[in-house]
Amino acid sequence: MSSNELPLNGLRVIDMADIKGELAGRILADLGADVIRVEPPGGAASRRMAPFAPDGDTSLYFAFRNFNKRGITVDVTAAEGQAQLRGLLATADVWIESTKPGSLTPHGLDPREISAEFEHLLVLSISDFGQKGPYARFEATDEVIQAMSGHLAASGIPEKPPLLIPGAFAYDTAGVVGALAVVIGLVAKQRTGRGQHLDFSVLEAAIQLNTWQMANMQPTLDAGMEPPVVRSGTAVIYPLFKTADGFITMVILSPRQWSAMWEWLGRPEAFADEVWGQTLTRLMNGDVLNPVIAEHFAPMPMEEAAAEAQRRGVVVTPMLKPSDILVNEHYRSRSTFVPVEIAPGVTAEVASGFMEINRQRQGFRSGPPAVGEHSAEVAEEAASAEPRGPVPAAGEPDQPLAGLRVLDFGHGGVGVEAGRMLAEYGADVVKVETRTYPDFMRLVTGTEMTPSFASSSRTKRSFGVNSKVPEGLAVLKELVKTADIVIENNSTGTMDAMGVGYEALKEVNPGVCMASSQLMGSTGAYADWIGYGPTIQTVGGIKYLWNFTDGDPPPGSSAIHPDHMAGRLCALGALAGLLSRERRGEGAHGAHIEISQAEALVNTLGDLFMAESLDPGSAQPQGNDSDQGAPWGVFQCDGDQQWSVVCVRNDADWAALKQAMGRPAWADHPAYGTSEGRMAAREAVNAGVAQWTAGLSAPEVQEACQAVGVPGAAMLTALDHLTDTQLTERGFPLKVFQPGAGELVLEGPCFYGSEMPTPPVHAAPLLGEHTRQICIEELGMDPAEVDRLIEIGALEVPLPE
Repeated sequence: MSSNELPLNGLRVIDMADIKGELAGRILADLGADVIRVEPPGGAASRRMAPFAPDGDTSLYFAFRNFNKRGITVDVTAAEGQAQLRGLLATADVWIESTKPGSLTPHGLDPREISAEFEHLLVLSISDFGQKGPYARFEATDEVIQAMSGHLAASGIPEKPPLLIPGAFAYDTAGVVGALAVVIGLVAKQRTGRGQHLDFSVLEAAIQLNTWQMANMQPTLDAGMEPPVVRSGTAVIYPLFKTADGFITMVILSPRQWSAMWEWLGRPEAFADEVWGQTLTRLMNGDVLNPVIAEHFAPMPMEEAAAEAQRRGVVVTPMLKPSDILVNEHYRSRSTFVPVEIAPGVTAEVASGFMEINRQRQGFRSGPPAVGEHSAEVAEEAASAEPRGPVPAAGEPDQPLAGLRVLDFGHGGVGVEAGRMLAEYGADVVKVETRTYPDFMRLVTGTEMTPSFASSSRTKRSFGVNSKVPEGLAVLKELVKTADIVIENNSTGTMDAMGVGYEALKEVNPGVCMASSQLMGSTGAYADWIGYGPTIQTVGGIKYLWNFTDGDPPPGSSAIHPDHMAGRLCALGALAGLLSRERRGEGAHGAHIEISQAEALVNTLGDLFMAESLDPGSAQPQGNDSDQGAPWGVFQCDGDQQWSVVCVRNDADWAALKQAMGRPAWADHPAYGTSEGRMAAREAVNAGVAQWTAGLSAPEVQEACQAVGVPGAAMLTALDHLTDTQLTERGFPLKVFQPGAGELVLEGPCFYGSEMPTPPVHAAPLLGEHTRQICIEELGMDPAEVDRLIEIGALEVPLPE
């Protein structure tokens, strides 16, 4: 695919995101935007972020997140640099910045004021906690966000400390969702001709990915049950089984999957009763069932066990190391990695991109820029560029995606979360579903409504239709004619078998943009594999890395990452395809966007895979340690299962932390005065900090650290989020009454626009709740015919009470 065919070709982005959210500009560049990375003289802070290439100078963190960009230097503290940046913004479409709120104001570059001055410009301000609120000026790291977002609290087992997620989970989440925020703003701009300011909170974006923890908290409290705030690993619901040469993860949710496993076990009489087909029975009796399954898998090689399980329809994946993934037959068959010269004389295996559009990978085209590499080139372009003309006056604010229709065929977490994000900003999202193959998230508690389903399907409508009935398929295709976007994450080939694959859809609606997401992708050696988020973790490399260094198996987490992130990538890709269609004009065709869930995960660990390819064996579990500094990690506080995170990034942080700790004698050891010395004595300095935190509550540790400008935070849970002062001030916890589930508190939006009304939120629909309305009022069908189609099972409506 040539650059002028890429969906965001012609878009210019000025990118000042540093460390947090840098992936946003990279993804926009992958999709064809001209992204100009603006760094201060001497280079961005992220150039000093580990991991590094063997030359010791090339930051792989920076490199991976800055492919496909051009690079310039600008000193925004000097009048000349301020004028230079303003000149670039006058001719750009998008400005991304991640400075601390208020820090650009003394330089005449306050993002809100710039947005008001350059009305054509879309400004994305990525900050750790949002532009306002009591935490707005807190110091943070990726680990601090993990602690405060609830992800840390869900990771690990009670017998060990909570376990940080490897990689840059929170800041890469900000990158993915930040790119989505930009394309949502661009869709609005197509209609209004105006830019606006987007206030983006990394913390809130991370909480949204926390596996429906907030949605399930209020019903737990209302039932008088103890809230599940202590981590329990994966042993119960997503067990890890040892094999002859490694480990596998198995997830059995449907009766069909259990039946296949029972047959494979040799139809044991002890588990013959049909009650074992119920998920809850198996979970509550795992102490009886799992040893039998463990004995079954113990003599098998892990990859052979997974392949045979998948052949039988049982969800099993092998726990691959990064080194395994680089040579794995499936990833090789999809060209998931490509060899790239990332610096002079340094060639690494690079994850080749998050998505495909019309079978073309949207990914690597050029390496990261050297410091100031394109300064002269960009200055020459700026000298001849014309500032943008006047823009229309602001009208009554409208939802940015108002007028778009989305058909959501999603199941579980991926597709439904894509639909949720589009509904959140005004699209008419219609969930297409049937009781003959229901979304299992509706049913996990035995009814057709659960808090998790309600969270992901809020603000949608429901259209009940059985496409296996010819009349139902005919009505569904009429509905497709009205759609702009179709989303699905069914198993490979399912949509084609239903008669609504992309080729069939574009026959009835050539302009439709379809976003598809399969476990391993729709092509390749494992294209037919099925699974869920936890099984992606094992086959995507993160499970192996997400561990302590004590030799025990990974303790696991209840998180279904990367499902929610893959859903946001689906929404992003679909809107990018829509922008391309509109740019090409009337009669332009849509596009088929495909996202492999495993590759979505691999690409967020791209720098670690690069490091492994350059230095085999280097990508290993680190527990809660970090190459970014010391002391660093998770520290126990006063109280049962109370923990905090403290991160010392540099010598200034260390001096401040010593002050916060009351200048204990041990901290004055001469070797601890430098980052190198502290890293060499990491175990000792961490022990010293642990002694300090043990005498304080987690909030007291947070307060003491933040008072002196050191990144430190209490570990929070979803229970804490219900009343957290920062979140409540920003309106993040949303109270919604959900028929069938009761009073819920859902997580709110993670970004707001200066010209967007507050996103609408209302209850999720009952299955088929809007079938009659859509058929009669929008498709023009005769009511009697609709009744007939309901009678024969072609259409479906809510069950009688």
